[in-house]
This record gives sequence, C-alpha cells and structure tokens, in this order.
Amino acid sequence: MRGSSVAGAVTGLLFLLVLLAAVLPGAPALPAVPPAPAAVGTALWGSRAMEVLLQGFILLAGSAAVLLYLGTRAPREGSP
Repeated sequence: MRGSSVAGAVTGLLFLLVLLAAVLPGAPALPAVPPAPAAVGTALWGSRAMEVLLQGFILLAGSAAVLLYLGTRAPREGSP
C-alpha cells in the first residue's frame, strides 16, 4: 500500500469511529442545559466544545481527502 492509501484508510476509520461513538445509544450524551458560567464567552462556547471538535474533524477529513485526490491526479515523472 502507498502512503496515501494508508492515510485515507486511517482517516476513514477515525471518522467512522467518531460517527459511531456519536450515534450509538451507549455514547455519553451532552448536557441539554449546562449551568450558566459567569463569563459570557464561556457560556456561549462551553457546551459546544464537542460540536466544534466534530466540525473541525470533518473539515480536516475533507481537506485531506481533496489533497489525496489531487495527489493521485498529479503527473508522473517520465510520462509524455
């Protein structure tokens, strides 16, 4: 296997594990209404940490997929 194939497989497996952990009934649930902290910024982002991490992971996986796709379409040395 080439390096890009391994990276794609690892990224896909990690994404699948995160998705399954969020969907399965045994997964820990986020609190519906967290206690209100004193700072406004903490109140806005404290309960959304998992959502932000998941969205970041999705963006990272998407950009890695695009880069891997573009790497497979790169011209080979010696080809006309």
